[in-house]
Amino acid sequence: MNTREVEIEGAAYVLRAEPPRTSLTDDAHTLWGFNIEVMKGGAPVCIKTCFVGRVSMQARHPDALVGPAAEISAAVHSLAFDKVVESLAKGDLDDGIVFA
Repeated sequence: MNTREVEIEGAAYVLRAEPPRTSLTDDAHTLWGFNIEVMKGGAPVCIKTCFVGRVSMQARHPDALVGPAAEISAAVHSLAFDKVVESLAKGDLDDGIVFA
């Protein structure tokens, strides 16, 4: 499980991402989805359901699209972590959907 530790306004959070999932297809994947659990002090705060599109990947991590699955996973998690941190910084501690 991929994780990121962040501090927002003096509060420490741990973001834990599940492995990305995508639909089965013979064509190039266009969307990845997964949950990120937001933890504070070892306790769950919220779950963000994240979706990362191919266009975002092409714009920010084009090499990951032709690399192994581990590279795709790291890239989609990175994009989603950034968006979750933005929402936490705005005070959004509710479960929700995040598009990256």
